[in-house]
Amino acid sequence: MADEVTVGVILLIVALGIATYLETRYLRKKMKNRRVRTAKRDDELQDNAHNVITTTKAIVSSLQRQGIRSEEADAWLQEAQTANARHNYRVAMDLTAKAKDRLLALKAAQASKGDLAKLDRLSLGGSTDEMTTKEMLQKEIPPNMLQSKFSIEVAGTAVEQGRLNGRDVSQATQLLEAAKTRFDAKDYASALTIARQSKRAAAGEQVDVSIALAAPQSPPTPGGRTCPSCGATLAEDDMFCRKCGARLALAACSSCGASLLSDDAYCPKCGTPVAQ
Repeated sequence: MADEVTVGVILLIVALGIATYLETRYLRKKMKNRRVRTAKRDDELQDNAHNVITTTKAIVSSLQRQGIRSEEADAWLQEAQTANARHNYRVAMDLTAKAKDRLLALKAAQASKGDLAKLDRLSLGGSTDEMTTKEMLQKEIPPNMLQSKFSIEVAGTAVEQGRLNGRDVSQATQLLEAAKTRFDAKDYASALTIARQSKRAAAGEQVDVSIALAAPQSPPTPGGRTCPSCGATLAEDDMFCRKCGARLALAACSSCGASLLSDDAYCPKCGTPVAQ
């Protein structure tokens, strides 16, 4: 009886030892895999943070050579570098994104204000030639053209920022494309309105797109008579072509309204003489 108890105790101890060994081995492997995954994520974050900081510093240098500077963007970039040195990679990437967005917005504003700056420089002079040149430039730039161009660029930046923030920017993108289409069609007022709606939609606001996305109306095609000789457009009461001077026949009798041929001297219906 004592031998059986001893054997049972020994078997129990052996089983517990095996279970402990297997569990310890499994836990060690699991912890090792977790440490590897964590280290890999940290390496990826570190690489991403380094890349965005390097890219943004290059943008800063490029814009500074163009005379575009932003103390706010410089401060954000400096804070991002500090956070990166302290291994706060997510904070570094967020700060760098803010600096980059600010710089791109300044670049878009600078590009859109280029033509306006030319007009302002012309206004400083007092000569007749300079004023004439300014007036000519103002005539060449239609109303709302520069404003709509700037708003489209700002809306594009807002759409990209919304996409980076994980927002659904499908509506904003659709509005942005509609604004570009209106701009290409020289409908600058509509392009300006739709571009502003695109920026609001990119920020997550509700926008009514039923009017904005309606197809633009085509300008009416001039109708009426045309010259049989050169095809120029004519007024209803023209007797001679305004372009080639060809004599035009009346289309209908002035008395009864009957149709006339080009060589008719009298109306075939009422006999009224056709005006020569």
